[in-house]
Amino acid sequence: MKSAKSALVLALGLGACAAPPQTEQPPVQWEDVQPEEKSEALQALERAVAAAYEREQAMAERVRQLETSNAQLRQALRALQSQSRVLSARLDSLPRRRAMPPRVAANTSVRATQTDTTANVSSSDAFNRYQGALYYYRNKQYDRALAEFDRLLQEAPMSEWADNAQFWKGECYYGLRKYQQALIEFTKVFAFSNTDKADDAQIKIARCHIALEERDRALAALRKLLDEYPDSEYVPTAREQIKQLGD
Repeated sequence: MKSAKSALVLALGLGACAAPPQTEQPPVQWEDVQPEEKSEALQALERAVAAAYEREQAMAERVRQLETSNAQLRQALRALQSQSRVLSARLDSLPRRRAMPPRVAANTSVRATQTDTTANVSSSDAFNRYQGALYYYRNKQYDRALAEFDRLLQEAPMSEWADNAQFWKGECYYGLRKYQQALIEFTKVFAFSNTDKADDAQIKIARCHIALEERDRALAALRKLLDEYPDSEYVPTAREQIKQLGD
């Protein structure tokens, strides 16, 4: 029994020694690849090219958005500079007070009281003018409303109703279907740093572009509203309009 096992082990060992050595497989040529594998490789390549194209398009769109945003900022800056020049001109036009002789210096307090009273009246007048201008706007008397809003901005450019007056000027031009002028007026709202009309102006800027059939600029304005005013009441409207524009 032991001799049989030994013979079997010896035969297996000889067989192993007699087996030919394994040779290195040649590289697979493209012609030898099966059609199914070729199709999968081509599809993978097409997907990679499509993904790269989409990334390029997204970058190009972002660049366009930044250019639009920069243009709006430059326009707002020009509006602020224009307003500053108006204020400077008004200050220069004010009569300069002469030094009072010592003998009448005691009347200074009386004049100061009169000046304070005038300031209070001016504030009240500004509010009344703002309300009157709104009345004309709501009754679609846009030209008369524009005149009143302009008068308010000229007489009380730093009042608490100035930014609202600027916004409603844009609404008046929008009501008159003068969309290009309305666009300029809405952009000027951003010159007021503490305004609460920023998101209102932004959605109206988008609608002006829509009325002017400027689809790309309208989309950029709507996306800006979503990015910069995420808590605005106009967010749902902006998203719906983006869908309507086919983006």
